[in-house]
Amino acid sequence: MVERITTGNNATWIMVSTGKEWSAKQRHMNNRRHHAVAIIALLLGAMATPGWCQQPFADVHVHFNWDQKETISAAQVVARLKRANIAFAVVTATPSELALELKQAGGDLIIPFFSPYTHAFGKQDWYLHERTLQLAEEGLRSGQYQGIGEVHFMAGFRPKIDNSIFKRLLQLADQYSVPVLIHIDAGNEQKIVDTCRQNPTVKFIFAHAGGNLQVSQIRRVIEQCERVMIELSARDPWRYGGLTGADDLLLPDWRELVIEYPQRFLVGTDPVWKVTRTQSWDQADDGWDYFEQLLDYHRNWIADLPPAVQQQLRLDNARRLFNIR
Repeated sequence: MVERITTGNNATWIMVSTGKEWSAKQRHMNNRRHHAVAIIALLLGAMATPGWCQQPFADVHVHFNWDQKETISAAQVVARLKRANIAFAVVTATPSELALELKQAGGDLIIPFFSPYTHAFGKQDWYLHERTLQLAEEGLRSGQYQGIGEVHFMAGFRPKIDNSIFKRLLQLADQYSVPVLIHIDAGNEQKIVDTCRQNPTVKFIFAHAGGNLQVSQIRRVIEQCERVMIELSARDPWRYGGLTGADDLLLPDWRELVIEYPQRFLVGTDPVWKVTRTQSWDQADDGWDYFEQLLDYHRNWIADLPPAVQQQLRLDNARRLFNIR
């Protein structure tokens, strides 16, 4: 039995199996395995087709963390971004100054954010120290940083989103007119809606479209929070999922929402170790090894949208947010 897979880049790959094997696949193949096959084909197609990265792309969610620096240098990250025709990349880092190291290596290619995680394990205690605010204010005032984040809030864990350090970080974001990249894992959209209502002049980037949130919940965020941009990193088959179908194109309800509100969406790759879920917490993060795979996944579904919408998601919305011409 022959299966023909055509990628979004018009590269065609042939899979051959026996009738018996094919029958078993038909009965047992789940969506994740199908995704894996399709993405492998996309990646191979990308390697065989130089045109896959001809159009510039703004990646609004990448990291350069201490445990990634063990596997890749700042210069190597910049080289990968340039090779993939990234127009600019929003970088958050742990500790925060690693974003500045990447900026030094990449110049205008890099938009560094201040991360409140100012040491390797800063995610655990950032909200307990005034020093977090001092460093944020110094970095924003000097112009070193062009945003704040990524800041994580997990249901049932500390810190709570209403902690005083975060509230004052939002005041700094408002004062310096920079966006805040906020990650909220919760059962519904209420926390982001409450936060945006309490801070109506702050610009937010809602990481991963809320993780497990559904289209109806994201629609409510869009309609009630005009200064919240919806960011779609990690909604890929390997992590949160729920964005695309077995063909790796947007599910109908997502497609409808994106086309209805094309000016409200951003896209990023978020190349961190959870891409493969094969590592333990004490191993170096090899997420950058999967950067091209993640980027090609997003390029593929974006390419299926109307051209004007493609341009907004791929580049224009991010340019507008950061006042880049």
